[in-house]
Amino acid sequence: MQKIKGTFTAPLLVLVIYVLLILSRYINLESLQVKDNIYMSLIILQVMIFMIPGVFYCKLRTENNAKNLRLTKFSARKAWFVASCFGVLVFGSTLLNTASFYLFGSNDSYSIYGTYASIGDNGWTNLVYIVITFALLPAITEEFIFRGILLSEYSSYGVSTAIILSSAMFSMLHFSLNQFFVYFFCGVVTAYAVYITQSLFAAMLLHFLNNLYAIFFESILWDVIKSPNSLIFFLFVIMTLFIVFLVLSLNGAENILYTSGVKGEQSPPEAQKREGGIKLLFEALVSPSFLGCILLYLVATLII
Repeated sequence: MQKIKGTFTAPLLVLVIYVLLILSRYINLESLQVKDNIYMSLIILQVMIFMIPGVFYCKLRTENNAKNLRLTKFSARKAWFVASCFGVLVFGSTLLNTASFYLFGSNDSYSIYGTYASIGDNGWTNLVYIVITFALLPAITEEFIFRGILLSEYSSYGVSTAIILSSAMFSMLHFSLNQFFVYFFCGVVTAYAVYITQSLFAAMLLHFLNNLYAIFFESILWDVIKSPNSLIFFLFVIMTLFIVFLVLSLNGAENILYTSGVKGEQSPPEAQKREGGIKLLFEALVSPSFLGCILLYLVATLII
């Protein structure tokens, strides 16, 4: 498997995850409760769908080591950059969600835990389980696959190809045509954060914070989105905040790259200019396994 191109094997891994995720729709989770705890069942299911195939894949692809997966912490001087990326993520996705709602009238997407993401029980134990199951674990497992393994496998094809392909497959993971560009945008922001910080933990942190926001605060914004009287002012405020955080993130990225250059740190190989960038992107796009991901995504969203 070592000699097979990553453009074939990486989408093949994602294809397996898609199949497992679709099959999970037919599992009666309530019948699998561990000691009457539905959250434990969801945690186990997430590990089985994402982590086990991912770890097995890394064992076969020996180049996917800790260094290539960027399993290194990011320094404190990069924390403000990550914070600004979170602002870009929240306000940018809010704008896209608003557009999606008024174009398609729905913001539904499928996940193995969405049906159970309720905070009706205010007990502390229940709250901890909610945070772990719906915020922390998805951030770890999904980022391990899409910003860890996939960015590593596509690194030899350049930054643009790696970001586009990993973000597209991350978006298709949610099996929603209406929300495709929302999740694609989220994938681009988190991949951008990984490349600037050279740390997968930056993406995990962004994903975790975004999940917390979605669980506890997003419903408030949806109430505003659905209220025509305040929509124009709401969009003005969100657009302004998005631009502010985008500028801050770009400035932060520039400072990080400049500091790295002053220190004489070598740029990552994938950041170096490559010949035939469009050709490499096309080669990745026409990979049989990636085309298989697209086909399964369309079948799952339109037919199943």
